[in-house]
Amino acid sequence: MQKTKTLCRLLLFFLMLCLLSGCWDREELEDKAYVIGLGLDRSKDKDKIKITMLLANPEVGSMQGGGGSTEKPREIISFDANDFIAAKATANSIISRNISYELLRIFVVSEEFARDSSFSTTFTDVLKDKEIRLNSYIAVSKEKASQYFMNNKPRMETRPHKYFQFMVSHGIENGLIPDSNLFRYFQTAERGSDLFLAMYTTAKRQKDPEIKREDEYTAGELNATGELDDTQFIGSAVFKSGVMFATLTGQETRTINILDDTTDIKDILVNIPDPFSDNKKQFAARVMKTKNNKIKMNLKGITPKIFITIPLQIEIMSNPSMVNFAKQKNQHIIKKHIANHFEKGNIKLLKKTQTELKGIPYPLPVYSKKYFATIQEYKKFNWVKAYPRADIHVKVDITMVDYGNRTRNAKRLGE
Repeated sequence: MQKTKTLCRLLLFFLMLCLLSGCWDREELEDKAYVIGLGLDRSKDKDKIKITMLLANPEVGSMQGGGGSTEKPREIISFDANDFIAAKATANSIISRNISYELLRIFVVSEEFARDSSFSTTFTDVLKDKEIRLNSYIAVSKEKASQYFMNNKPRMETRPHKYFQFMVSHGIENGLIPDSNLFRYFQTAERGSDLFLAMYTTAKRQKDPEIKREDEYTAGELNATGELDDTQFIGSAVFKSGVMFATLTGQETRTINILDDTTDIKDILVNIPDPFSDNKKQFAARVMKTKNNKIKMNLKGITPKIFITIPLQIEIMSNPSMVNFAKQKNQHIIKKHIANHFEKGNIKLLKKTQTELKGIPYPLPVYSKKYFATIQEYKKFNWVKAYPRADIHVKVDITMVDYGNRTRNAKRLGE
């Protein structure tokens, strides 16, 4: 009987020991300092890089903090380091809490450093830190990354993690910036046959910028005024073999996003020249892409031939020329005009990628693998050399969803 009691007590002791051991590595939220954005610049010391950490205060705006914390929502620190992995330990000489990359959302690289040939080698270190996730984004800033974070002062969203989450996700949905996460960066570098697009941003507004169409700007060129933050996300930085060498406008980036079936654009709002207007007015339209493109290729012979069919659904949102779209004749004209508009835009951009960029800014070569019997044949084809001489045909298949409200001639005041 005594032995049974002793055995039961031992079992109970080990059971409690197992339950309690589950909390041995527990960490409180307030013990950590989460790096939301990481800036990378070239250092004055050629063997180092300049690290800028944007740290979020997890208690500000959280239920734990009661939503009324008087602490600052963020802190920014910059210093020179060998790499951004060991830099976490260095940062603890300034920040009291344990530095963590678990919620790291965006890398901001200065354009100066992104164009440096040593950038790709330095940036490969992100794969060695287990806390860094491959769905983090990479963006290129016109100015130094340290200046970018200091000048970035959003007024409506003070929590930095929410601010970048909203800016990036809405920019990708509108097609004005590319979906440039780390997975895509390294996947493109591994393929070696196409170009990578990173989102282009700045927190410094350009003085007296030229007024253009709504999507023809790059970051900093939009002349917005009022009580607002100067940060702008529009356009893309073009990378080849992991190093930046060119830029694309928001319009060109949007065209690539429509060509690229791997991007997550749903519906976008655009302005299109009105074919019924004599004074170059434009009408607003909602463009929706619900199906993938159809791609056919003939890769035999000296000149490869590529045929791309883009299915788009269009909803007309405005009617500046006051045309009656209830008439079939007008419907036929506007539908044909929209198809020609998108076809010209696509052909013009693809021509630019062949002559200036000398590469494809989206994974088009992946579609060609089915035309080769073996991997060796695919590699022998050599997309990098074959693409500039390819004969590319683009057809836009338009489906009109709505022509907008039926309109009549506007009356003048007093009539």
